[in-house]
Amino acid sequence: MLNGKTVSQHQSCTRPWWHNIIVGVLLTPVGGVALILLSLLTLPAIAAQPINPTSAQQPLTLQTDILIESQPLTLEDVMQVPESDWQPAPEDINQGYDSRGHWFRIQLDNKSGQNLDRLLEIAYPLLDFIEFYEVSRGQLIRKIITGDELPFSARPIANTSFVIPLALDAASTKTVYLRIQTQGTLLVPLALWQDTAFWAASSQQTVWRSMFYGILLVMAAFNLFLFLSIRERAYFYYVVVVLSILVLMMSLHGFSFQYLYPAWPRINDRLLLFIVPFSQLSLCLFASEFLMLKKRHIYWHRTFLILAGVAGVMAIASLFLPYALSTRASVALALPVSLANLAAGVALLIQGEKNARFFSVAWMSLLLGVLATVLHQFGLLPSVFIVENGIPLGASIQALLFSFALADRYNRSKEAYFRAKENQLEALKRQQATEAALYRASSHHELTGLPNRALFESIIKSDAQQGEKSKLSALFLVHLLHFDDVNKTLGHEYADQLLTQCARRLNTLANQCAGIVILEEAPEPSAIAHVEGVSFTFMLTGDTRKKIIEATRPLTEGLSNPIEFLGLTLEQQFVVGCSFAEGDDVAPSSLLREAFIAFDQHHHFHGQIAIYHPEMNPYSPRRLMLMTDLREALRTDNLALHFQPQIHLQSRRVAGFEALIRWQHPEHGLVPPDEFIPMAEQTGLIKPVTRWVIVRALQFCKSLDQLECDATVSVNISAINLREPDFCAEVCELLNANHVAAQRLVLEVTESAAMADPAHSLAVLSALRKAHVRLSIDDFGTGHSSLSYIRKLPVNEIKIDRSFVTEMSHNQGDETIVRTTLNMCHDLGYEVVAEGVENAETQTLLSEMGCDVIQGYHIARPMAPDAALAWLEATEWARRHIPD
Repeated sequence: MLNGKTVSQHQSCTRPWWHNIIVGVLLTPVGGVALILLSLLTLPAIAAQPINPTSAQQPLTLQTDILIESQPLTLEDVMQVPESDWQPAPEDINQGYDSRGHWFRIQLDNKSGQNLDRLLEIAYPLLDFIEFYEVSRGQLIRKIITGDELPFSARPIANTSFVIPLALDAASTKTVYLRIQTQGTLLVPLALWQDTAFWAASSQQTVWRSMFYGILLVMAAFNLFLFLSIRERAYFYYVVVVLSILVLMMSLHGFSFQYLYPAWPRINDRLLLFIVPFSQLSLCLFASEFLMLKKRHIYWHRTFLILAGVAGVMAIASLFLPYALSTRASVALALPVSLANLAAGVALLIQGEKNARFFSVAWMSLLLGVLATVLHQFGLLPSVFIVENGIPLGASIQALLFSFALADRYNRSKEAYFRAKENQLEALKRQQATEAALYRASSHHELTGLPNRALFESIIKSDAQQGEKSKLSALFLVHLLHFDDVNKTLGHEYADQLLTQCARRLNTLANQCAGIVILEEAPEPSAIAHVEGVSFTFMLTGDTRKKIIEATRPLTEGLSNPIEFLGLTLEQQFVVGCSFAEGDDVAPSSLLREAFIAFDQHHHFHGQIAIYHPEMNPYSPRRLMLMTDLREALRTDNLALHFQPQIHLQSRRVAGFEALIRWQHPEHGLVPPDEFIPMAEQTGLIKPVTRWVIVRALQFCKSLDQLECDATVSVNISAINLREPDFCAEVCELLNANHVAAQRLVLEVTESAAMADPAHSLAVLSALRKAHVRLSIDDFGTGHSSLSYIRKLPVNEIKIDRSFVTEMSHNQGDETIVRTTLNMCHDLGYEVVAEGVENAETQTLLSEMGCDVIQGYHIARPMAPDAALAWLEATEWARRHIPD
């Protein structure tokens, strides 16, 4: 032994867990109760196992020994210390306030057959000096010196904790020595991490802490607004309290040192020493003002002024006093301040002061946190989450409860003001007179008398708990369209009568559906709930989705029939959103939300029922993240275009290529256009996306020219593009900038897009046709467009949707549709393109029918630009148009 006191001194810091309880009980009655509860939560745990190559995080207590200096030692001195002087580390390495140097020896034994890269973390950011020595076979490999007394740049890895990378060779043993010396609490939580696991945990911790900081800032801003509005000093003092807690937490977490002043460690030390007594000063002033002690309890007021004065003196002295003395004094002052506030709150609560309700509970939470922290700082409690974060947790709960207290005070003040303006007796009489009506109104719609949303959700939840677990449930949301026109035409009174008549008819039709869930039997069976406005909902159960959808046929067919009202025959248009649930997993509020989302997306569906799919949810976390990532992918040019060739059957030449956008997401893989294009339309990104596609398509045209190919390139555009007033001008500008003839560019628009705003679409398409840009109607046959309207569009070609072409070789119905469409389009003067050609038999049929152009996997799959050019060089199809 280098010093006879080494072992005995170490033994004083490895007390058994029950010793903390005894010491706590002797210290204070309140502390005893807190200590018993905390100690029961922190019974000794099972020792950590040797290094596990598959473990994400591994505590290093089992591999660590401790040596306490009696005089400064070098690494060479420590390596020569007898083994008997080293003491095994306790499960919780907390030496309390001990300014001596402490050596920690960590044996890292990698028995696996693979090299391991690990991160050594010391998860306490307030250690002054840390010397790290990496030793292998008695030789020093690496030395690192860091600590919060050094600039943040001295840390090998930028993190609020001290993190050091380690490389552990396969089947080898490495020794790490740490010399740690600090003026504050010597707390050394050691852990070995996998790199990815550490950064994931660190990121999650940063997110939660940032959320906590943000909540505190919002609370401070809100109460500052209240202070500026009503000029009560209690709100101002509370703002100071919250900001003090925010600065304290950021300092204790090491957040402010890393991000605010990483080059000035002295500021980090002094700010932490200053903010503790300053927060106590602000808490004393807030307590006196909030409880109005100067008017009601002058002795308590004087007590808090004295404590505030002491805290103020300590705050100023902290800028000059030694670190150890200042931090001990600040922590010690926290206890009387907390006890005084708690005692004042309890005393006032006993006297009937309502202001003291939240105040007392708030101080009780902080007091427990302070007790845990004080005893932890002196090494009397182990390092577990509740103990280590005693003050942060207590302060957070206290700040939240103070907010409730201020809100409660504000609300009670407002209530008192309004009560003075009202006649309480008259209000009570009105309440008694309307009590029965309120009960009915709370569960039924006042106009139609149908169950409302609250009653519907309650009944469905109850039925789900008692019903068959294997049953499939479906919630349907019926929304009546264009009802505003009725209001404007007939007036609100008649519109309400019509809505009531529609609701009754809807309820009658719903009762005819198999598997309908009846909400109430009296006064008549009700299966429909009136959700809001002109939206109604009902629930069906069944064995399969197909059967449930078929069961709604009486309702959809009945609603499609005109309704007689005041001698008028009115067409009732509607859409239905649907959401499914399995077994007892029925959450009506979630199903309603999903059905509303499906209703919002009904224009993407064929038919009157839009069924919810998770992909259509614009509010899902994945979708929100993809919205942001799409903008970044567009900015960094991480989108791609693939090109699928189109063949002119008569001339056997390559007539064109269709440009198809692709997005290879770094995390989610290939994201289909059906998913991200609607997002682009919703966020306004469709305009730059379309520009990007057109530019890349025109560049591909120039590549085709180099191969002496005069094929066109087709680009899909959105209905949003057709609403842009300058779309035609921008297309022409892009054509001129890339020196490509307008006839080489084909813009494809779907039937639905062209019909979204017929007049405006016709104007834009006419301008494009006048500029000699070729136009095409895409997915023809799948929309609900009028042939008379399509005939007015200045388009060059019609593309028959693949759903009719793919199966036509063995489906007589599809063959008839394709043949009829070809004849009709040729009679109207359109060129016809058939997409979805996947075999030679389909190609032959289309050739016999006189189809102009074909496209599909039988010819080639969509290819990247280089691959498409290579295909063009190798293909047997002609590259240029051969004149007759």
